[in-house]
Amino acid sequence: MPHHHPHGQLLLYLRGRGEQRIGRKRHPVAPGAIFFIPPGTEHAFLEHSPRLAICLVADLGGTGPMRFGITTGWLPAEELARARERLNQLTHERIGETESSPSLEFGVGGNTLLLLESCRRACLDTPQRSDEGSIISKRLLRSLEPGGLPPPPGELARRVGLQQDYLNRLVRRSTGLTLGQWRDRELLNASERELTRPGPIWEAALRLGFSDANYFSRWFRRQTGMTPRSWQQRAKS
Repeated sequence: MPHHHPHGQLLLYLRGRGEQRIGRKRHPVAPGAIFFIPPGTEHAFLEHSPRLAICLVADLGGTGPMRFGITTGWLPAEELARARERLNQLTHERIGETESSPSLEFGVGGNTLLLLESCRRACLDTPQRSDEGSIISKRLLRSLEPGGLPPPPGELARRVGLQQDYLNRLVRRSTGLTLGQWRDRELLNASERELTRPGPIWEAALRLGFSDANYFSRWFRRQTGMTPRSWQQRAKS
């Protein structure tokens, strides 16, 4: 539901996928997505995943949020893991209780300030989407065969016609993701489509290019926090 606050907010998504609407713009949401929202700015979250999202919310007072403006970014995987550890400390291992409450609010403290600084730095280190970044993203998407699976990063670079290291830098500059993380995101989208089809999970894993169903389950859980079977059950319900 679109809403706004008299104070600024920091949103850090720890789990879930969807879109964050801020004003008239929509931004992709995945684990590690960060949004600084100034006071009075209308915003809303549109969920795309069957699993409830977990969003860490910090209410920000003073003039800082207004000066910072609407800013987005992505926490690197290592920082996201540390943020989850700090959140465990802040909430006394209450993450498991958030199934009925997708947002967590916390007070000011040492761990809170570390989280805020990590998120602020990640936003400053993630340049906003440029025309060049948009072109690269479109070239990557065009390199995927219709209905096919995203190939390994080296093959993606070959199809786009750029050296892998250079393409990795361009993708990170425009999306905040490495080329491998971008590929995992597209593979996850394909996995979710496959899991909606009838048949056992091991068949879905084979169609996705995983020769080991157990490895596929571990990979899927790292991406979503859920096993493929749990995701299927949630999607069906």
